[in-house]
Amino acid sequence: MLTHQVTHLLKQANCPNPAERRAAVTGLGTIASRPFLTPEQAEDIAAAVIAAANDTDPTVRARAVRGLGRLPAARVTATLTMLVSDDHHATREAAVRTLVRLDPTAAAPALVSAAAHQDYSVRVAALTGLRWLPTLDETVWVVLIAALSDEHPGIQGTAMTGLLSLAARSAQMSPAVIRLARDGLGSSSPPRREISLELLHRLGVPGHRDRCLAALTDVHPRVRQRAARSLENARDQDGT
Repeated sequence: MLTHQVTHLLKQANCPNPAERRAAVTGLGTIASRPFLTPEQAEDIAAAVIAAANDTDPTVRARAVRGLGRLPAARVTATLTMLVSDDHHATREAAVRTLVRLDPTAAAPALVSAAAHQDYSVRVAALTGLRWLPTLDETVWVVLIAALSDEHPGIQGTAMTGLLSLAARSAQMSPAVIRLARDGLGSSSPPRREISLELLHRLGVPGHRDRCLAALTDVHPRVRQRAARSLENARDQDGT
């Protein structure tokens, strides 16, 4: 029965109809890790799932990633690394999560590279993935700091959210994030000075009002506007 199922799915995976290829890849991914497969069947399934990662249909590629997650990391790391920059959001995000889970050592440089991609959505996916890494080296911190200085609010916000997630992860990580945010107040980058105000506020570091009052005299209007909005929000919350 299993042999018949494998044969049918492998044939269906090469069907011209995208809907049938999607169903086939889903099925192959489901049975990829079953213990009763012969070595030949396991090899054929792995090859089909890896090939599906290059399919012209984005849904086929996204479903292929699920199957890749059930294969040995050594076999699929290169494919997942490629898919981190896929032009389809579901494929890209699934690839980031799967790569971090299977091979965090390979994931780190792949995400660092993707964080400099010309496509905004790829950069966001990469920055999001950095927060899931079990350990962070200097290159990751450099990327996060650069993202805090980005002119695009979405990139800044993603980096800030990632840092908040890292700070919440452990008591050891939180001081490092706080130091980074404090350093940002004196940065030569106006976007980083601005986002650092918010980051320190979100981290619960005392002295937010004083920091905002000081920022009202910043040379850059963007920083002054952030400080003024924050003070206004605080007044509204206090009911004054």
